[in-house]
Amino acid sequence: MNLESLAVSGDRILDRRIRDASNYCDSGHLFRMTSGIARLVLSELSPIDLDGHRDFTVIANVEQPLSGKPRYNRDSFFKVSFYNLDRKTSQALYQFRKPDEAFWLYAAGLLLDVLAEADQASGGKNHLPERREEILSRLRACGFQKDILLKSFSKASQNRKYKALVYRCLDARAGEALRVDLIRRSSGEILASKWMTARPSTVFQASLIFRTYWKEGRFHLIQGKREPRTDAFIDVPALE
Repeated sequence: MNLESLAVSGDRILDRRIRDASNYCDSGHLFRMTSGIARLVLSELSPIDLDGHRDFTVIANVEQPLSGKPRYNRDSFFKVSFYNLDRKTSQALYQFRKPDEAFWLYAAGLLLDVLAEADQASGGKNHLPERREEILSRLRACGFQKDILLKSFSKASQNRKYKALVYRCLDARAGEALRVDLIRRSSGEILASKWMTARPSTVFQASLIFRTYWKEGRFHLIQGKREPRTDAFIDVPALE
């Protein structure tokens, strides 16, 4: 089974202290700081079968009691995998007070090292240590952001004149968002563009897409696996 979710979980005690000191403005400090870069790292590796599980969480441990054993843990009953960072490494993560390139490079390198250790425990079939520097170079080159076209949700209008291109946009600072570009099919010209979800966001937006469709001159993107669902839409410009 391919790995679908990579996340960093902060130390509960330290995150609570940061939340209270910020008057609840900084909730889930480390998860929020790392959400975007974790998804960028996974996007560089996908598709990847790490150890047969869909979810992998890296846990910072500064003051909270350790759950599980140090370093790599694979829970075959719950089908999740996690990695307990040592106190020194966890403290190093918390030394960064803002998301910037120095933090993103450190966090990306740490995530790749952790995944490499987990991969080695399963035989090292993904050769992650050899790919580390290449992946970090690509992340620097793209400015720690990328747009991934979701072909299955991108659709042409009924009259075939327009097409709605749905993008999963990953950004180390802003996390994950969905954007739609409306183009004229004959020329590829972008006629309109709209963010369909909030930014910044720590939500796995693409996984929440239920369906997309055109109705007359409006393209709809429906999110939610069950009711109540949300409906975001974008219209073909009136002058068209």
